[in-house]
Amino acid sequence: MSSTRLIRIDRNGGAGTLSVQRQSSSRQPAANEVTIDVAYSGLNFADIQMRLGFYPDAPKKPFVPGYEVSGRVVEVGEGVRDFVVGDPVIAGLYFGGYASRVTVPARQLLPLPPGVSLAEGAAMPVAFFTAHLALHEMGRVRSGDRVLIECATGGVGTIAVQMAVAEGAEVTGLTTSPDKRPYIEALGARALTREAFEKDPSEHGYDFILNASGGASVRPQLGRLGMTGRMVLIGLSSGVENGRWNPLKFGLAALRMPRLSALGLIDRNAGVFGLNALHILQSETWIERLTAAFRRADQSTLRPHVDRIFPADQVAAAHRYLETKQARGKILLAWPDAGRLAEYEAAAAASHG
Repeated sequence: MSSTRLIRIDRNGGAGTLSVQRQSSSRQPAANEVTIDVAYSGLNFADIQMRLGFYPDAPKKPFVPGYEVSGRVVEVGEGVRDFVVGDPVIAGLYFGGYASRVTVPARQLLPLPPGVSLAEGAAMPVAFFTAHLALHEMGRVRSGDRVLIECATGGVGTIAVQMAVAEGAEVTGLTTSPDKRPYIEALGARALTREAFEKDPSEHGYDFILNASGGASVRPQLGRLGMTGRMVLIGLSSGVENGRWNPLKFGLAALRMPRLSALGLIDRNAGVFGLNALHILQSETWIERLTAAFRRADQSTLRPHVDRIFPADQVAAAHRYLETKQARGKILLAWPDAGRLAEYEAAAAASHG
């Protein structure tokens, strides 16, 4: 029986605690399940948080992190009608994605869109679902809205900028690094450094703000909203510094999150939403709604940017790259060697004619 390679979080700590392990091959798919030979696994900032030990929804250790993969179907369970062996697919998972083979319910799979590579596909599920929920389900972004995307150079931010631009919004993206401004501008948005934004009082009247920092950033950004403005909070990245677990810094960031008054929001004519997309992905109803939205989306306007691909056995280096905020777009782990990856990509392209 062939073995499956995987990456587990056995203990909390730095990136060096991660390494590839082997176990017996994944289980056979049950009814309405599909087994995927994984080409790429997507990395997310939540993976950093759970490795450091302050992600409240993480399973009991040891566990395999990872929320998104791409690859090809190798087995299908009874009752599966929409996928066959050999299909190139992408999938959203609730943990377990850092593995060379995964078995998931068929409802969590999506066919790889035409013209999208397997690498790009692995960068899509979490980013698309989060951006869609924030901009369309909660924020109700419309043409002409003034939109601020705080995390504009990350995986979610890249898709969120493109999604808002495609909607006809006037989009501003923030970055802490001046050299990342051209990246944001290439997405169709105006680019500002966070420092320039914070120092410019004329930057106000926004209809929608996507905030990933949390902490002390929330209250001043709330003041930048216009009448009926909406803010969606998707993280607390201000509690992490260069990927190092610092209880004091994280605790201060949490304490600096404002306890908002309902009466105060009435006075402001504004709304604040909190979003944990991974909780939503536990709901079968919402999975169906989000996968339907993905199928309807114009993929030509939503292209993830894959910054770097690390071989799976370099997972520690991949985590360090992500946690030190060097990334422009998405970071992936590749499971097959370069030759097999080329075969996978060629087969995926051929499947679309």
